[in-house]
Amino acid sequence: MLSRLTVYVSLASVFLGTESIRIKWPSQLPFLQHGVHENVLEKGDGMFRAMGPAPPLFGKPIPQEERDTWKVDCTSKLTKHECIKVGDGRNDTFWSTNVTRESIDVLPHNITIDLRGVKKVNALSMRPLPDADLGGAVAGHKVYIKRDRREEFKLVAFGTWFGDVQDKFAGFEPQLAKYVRLEVTSATNKTEYVRIVDIGIWATDVTTPSSLGLGEWGSTVNFPLVPVGVFIDPIGGKVISFSSYAHDRFGQGITDHTTLTATWDPTIYTVSQRHVQKTSHDMFCPGMAFDVNGRMIISGGETADKVSIYDPSKDAWTSVAPMEIARGYQGSITCANGKIFIVGGSWGPVGLDFGGRNGEIYDPKKNTWMKFNDIKSEDIQTHEDWEGDYRADNHVWLMGWRNNSIFQAGPSKEMHWITPTGTGAVQSAGFRGLANINPDIHDRMCGVAAMYDAVEGKILAAGGAPSYNYKDGNGVIKSEKATKEAYVITLDQPNEKVDVQIAGDGGMHFPRSFAHAVILPNCETLVVGGQEEPRVFTEDTPQLTPEIYSPTSNVWTKVAPNTVPRAYHSFALLLRDATILVGGGVNHFDAQIYIPQYLTPSGSRATRPNITETSDLHLFPGGNFKIGTDSEIVSASLVRYGGATHSLNNDQRRIPLTLKELRPQYSYFLSIPGDGGIAIPGYYMLFVLNAQGVPSEARNVQILVSPEYQE
Repeated sequence: MLSRLTVYVSLASVFLGTESIRIKWPSQLPFLQHGVHENVLEKGDGMFRAMGPAPPLFGKPIPQEERDTWKVDCTSKLTKHECIKVGDGRNDTFWSTNVTRESIDVLPHNITIDLRGVKKVNALSMRPLPDADLGGAVAGHKVYIKRDRREEFKLVAFGTWFGDVQDKFAGFEPQLAKYVRLEVTSATNKTEYVRIVDIGIWATDVTTPSSLGLGEWGSTVNFPLVPVGVFIDPIGGKVISFSSYAHDRFGQGITDHTTLTATWDPTIYTVSQRHVQKTSHDMFCPGMAFDVNGRMIISGGETADKVSIYDPSKDAWTSVAPMEIARGYQGSITCANGKIFIVGGSWGPVGLDFGGRNGEIYDPKKNTWMKFNDIKSEDIQTHEDWEGDYRADNHVWLMGWRNNSIFQAGPSKEMHWITPTGTGAVQSAGFRGLANINPDIHDRMCGVAAMYDAVEGKILAAGGAPSYNYKDGNGVIKSEKATKEAYVITLDQPNEKVDVQIAGDGGMHFPRSFAHAVILPNCETLVVGGQEEPRVFTEDTPQLTPEIYSPTSNVWTKVAPNTVPRAYHSFALLLRDATILVGGGVNHFDAQIYIPQYLTPSGSRATRPNITETSDLHLFPGGNFKIGTDSEIVSASLVRYGGATHSLNNDQRRIPLTLKELRPQYSYFLSIPGDGGIAIPGYYMLFVLNAQGVPSEARNVQILVSPEYQE
């Protein structure tokens, strides 16, 4: 843990403008980019892993001899604490904005660095004073760059940094720049003044291939925590992330049953923080599922029997009835009847035997749980993981289907049908693979699965590995690497064998574990991140080039690469504007916005169709509604809101809609499928697309529980 600070900088020294005090700097937490176990520490009866923020994978800080030539300007400064201090390379000097007994310059504050030459930059680092928590450290911020004085500044990163003494990073994709600006929009302890010891600019020679027509990476969003679990508020569209009881450490057996959260509203450039305490629930590594009313049900995790609900209509967290069986790393899914089914999850409960994490179901109306004696976790678990039962029932791929059934697509090589009524039942659905092509079928732990066409029952399953970890804690190889295998699974009637075909020419371009799959409005699926040699809390062998699967052409296409590893503890989610937020991973306190090629087909932004009016959008399965647009459209789809953690996002599914033209021009009649197992209840994003495949921004549609499944 961080050592206690032995010397504090007196606030009086700042107010009076006295000479700088020599600071005894606390030890920085080591960067955990390629290591494991060296930062595993003890706390009471538990173990936790502490991590400092990751520096850029590529590049180095501009050396001091070049920093000495910088020209630095700022909007406010205190005598003897001028802004040039941020580049002098010393820990005993700092820049302070004007703050005296007579006057205080108020936020925002800007500091601009002229690098004295054009460089390919990819990050800004910021070092606060050791008393950062007392005030004056940068919290809310924006980072801008430009290549020439005559240009407008371009926003490349924004967000909120946590208020501790650690170095902070704002990374972004490499870009040419001569000027770098940090704008401070808020400070720790709500002070108006700001103090910075050091600002570093990172530069790289890495060459990124041309991505014209393959999408592009936009701004970086900085979070005050590692966003391990993330979901979209279906009502307001905000991105809500959470970590554990601390922003930079995770553990098992820790008794601090609280959770830090951070919220980003995509319509603005700020990230807010919240410490959720009243639920007494450390939500690290849980199950996640949305109910019919858009409430996020978070079950288990570090506090393994607890269940918490986030209600977006109230922006509030509440505690509800605990599960019958304590668990973490489980699979969770919303059923056609609106209830939340859970199975597996031996990771979480410390001190309990592994296995025996049988299925149970939550009724949000009654706030009750019911166990299923005949839905045993052993029936659906993997059998190849060298860590045994501890890993075998983790991260179960679940999809709600017809007749209130559930399809288990993996990660076990044998797939199953689950019946969540009565005492429950599990029945084989066949093996995920083609024995006549590849007889050596394996489990695919930490692979991905996504139902990209719920009407046709189409599921893409890709990547993963036989074991959670390729190596043990000593670096000894214990299993196989990740695979690039990918399959299209087609469902028909429940309890029947399913059809399995290879997706693409032999699968993906790259082998991946710890990746994420995101269903796009146009029926395609983006697979992003991951690593070839899966191993928790490491980033060796990262996969930096995402790829998109098109079921229409049965082709995988490599798209614009990025430079930030996104592996263990990463996430990816579709936003309402049809872009994708990709973030987290090991010790990455940020996320990046990927802008797909349908929005940038020729390097410039495409013209979107817009939904201008709608009829009622709270409908039962089989319901119809009308919309108006500002231009011609040719298709429409619903994409269900989801929550992502540990490569799992069971909630997401895409429903293509039947579209009929009406009069007047640009008026349309749309129909939702009548089967409640296809149109699973909950909130969806409605997208319409024009003939060029450009999607609109989304409108909300709520699908209610079908009358046939209501009790």
